Amino acid sequence: MNDVVSFARSAGIAAILTCILTSQAVADDNLVFDFGSPQKFSGMGVQLWPATSHLAERDALMRDLHCKFARVGFTSKVTDEQIKNHMSVAEISSAINRVVDADETTVYSQLHDEINQLHLKLDLVFWEVPQIWCITSGDSEFSHARINPDHIQDYANWIVAHLLYAKRLRLLPGTVELISEPDSAAGTQFSPEQYDALVFAARATLDRNGLASVGIDGPGVASASTVEAYTQVLERTGHISLLTQLSWHDRDTVRRPEPAGFTGVPVGLLAKAHQLPIAITEFTSESPQWERPPYDSGPRNRGDNNAADSPDFAVSVLAEAIKLVGDGANSLSYWQAEDPAWTQDAFGLLNEEGQRKPAAAALQMFSEFIPPKCDVASQKQVTFTFGLASACVRSERGLVLATVNLSQESRKIEARILNAESPAKVALGRRFDSHGATPQVVPASTITLDGQNISFDLPARTAVILELR
Repeated sequence: MNDVVSFARSAGIAAILTCILTSQAVADDNLVFDFGSPQKFSGMGVQLWPATSHLAERDALMRDLHCKFARVGFTSKVTDEQIKNHMSVAEISSAINRVVDADETTVYSQLHDEINQLHLKLDLVFWEVPQIWCITSGDSEFSHARINPDHIQDYANWIVAHLLYAKRLRLLPGTVELISEPDSAAGTQFSPEQYDALVFAARATLDRNGLASVGIDGPGVASASTVEAYTQVLERTGHISLLTQLSWHDRDTVRRPEPAGFTGVPVGLLAKAHQLPIAITEFTSESPQWERPPYDSGPRNRGDNNAADSPDFAVSVLAEAIKLVGDGANSLSYWQAEDPAWTQDAFGLLNEEGQRKPAAAALQMFSEFIPPKCDVASQKQVTFTFGLASACVRSERGLVLATVNLSQESRKIEARILNAESPAKVALGRRFDSHGATPQVVPASTITLDGQNISFDLPARTAVILELR
C-alpha cells in the first residue's frame, strides 16, 4: 500500500512539474514600462590600460561605441622600497618626480591625446595600497592584503600626490575610485568602517591640495550583494554626502546568475541613495558556463576555442548591459577595451591582435539604439521568467524597446508602454543571436504594434532592439 501511495504521489508531482515547465516554455512575458518618473542614462564607457599596441583600433572601437567616458587605472613607478610611513603629499610627490622617465611620460601623453580627441570624460581608479601600509595574511602564493588602519591617511596622501601628478600630465579626472573592490581579496581589503574613514580623509586631502573638482565614486565593491554594508556605514556617519556617484562592479557569476543586474541590491538602498547617480564602473560576464563544453576556455584564461570569442558570450554581455540600464544604472563601464599583452584574461572587446570580438558588435548595437542622456522607463514584469533582460528608453529619435532572452526556449514578449506618446510604427529593428557575429535586421512585419502595446516572438539566446516612432 505504501509503495502504491508513494508511486502515485511521485507521478502526481511529476505531472504537476511537467505542466509548470511546459507552461513556462510557452508562456508570455508581460512587461510594463512607465515613463511617469524616468531615470536618466548618461552613457557607456570602457576600461582602458594606458599603454596599447593598437591605438587606432581602440580609438575606432570607442567611436563606434559612442563612449562618453574612459576608466583608467593610474599609478607611477614609485616602488614600495621608496615609500615610508607618514609621508606628506609633498614628500610622495617628490618621490614620484624622482622616478619619472621618458617611457612613462610618452604613454601618459598618448593617453591624454586619445582622451582629448575622443572628447571623453576621464575617471581614474587606484588598484591597491602600497604593501608597507597593509597587513598581509596567507602564504606567498595565496596571500591577501588588508589596509592597516593606522595608515589610512598615508594612503589618502598617496592618492592625492598621484592625482597632482596626473594633473601635471593633463590627466586630471572628473571622478576617482579610491580603491578597487575594497570587499575583495583580489586587491586591498577595507572594512566598511575603514572605507568610510578613507573617504573622509581623501576628501579633506583633495580639498586642501586644490583638487576640490575631483569627485569620488564609491564604494566600488566587487558585487552588488556587498554594497549595502558599505553604504550603511556611510549613511550613519553622513559621509555618503562626500560621494559624487554610488558605484559598484557587476559580473555574472554562479552566485548571481545572468542577467544579474541589480539582483541583491536592496530596494530600500536605491530609494534612499541620496539621489546619487549609480555608476557601474565594471561589468562583464564571468558565468561558469564559459568554462564548460563546447568551449575549451573562458574569459578568465586565454586559449583556443575561447567562449569570450563567441557570439553566445556577446549575447550575455549585451543582456547584462540592457538589464543594468533597465534596473536604473545611470552609467556603465565595460571591462575591458582590449586584451593586453601582460595579462592572461580574455575579457577585452579587442583581442591581442587588435581584432574585434563579437561582444564589440553587440555593444555597438546597444550604443546605437540607447544613446547618452536618454530617459529610462521604470518597469514591472507582470509574469516573471528567469533569463530575460529588458529596458525601454526615450530619446529625441523616439522610443526604444530592448529585450534579450538568455533561456533555451523561445518566448513571446507582450509589452505595454505608459505615459509616453504611442508610437505609430517600428522604424528600425535589429537582432543579435548566439549564431552570428553581427546584428541582423528584424522585419517590421514580425512585430505587432497596437498603440501602447507591442508583441513579438523572442527566440532563445537572442537580443532584439526596436526603435518605435
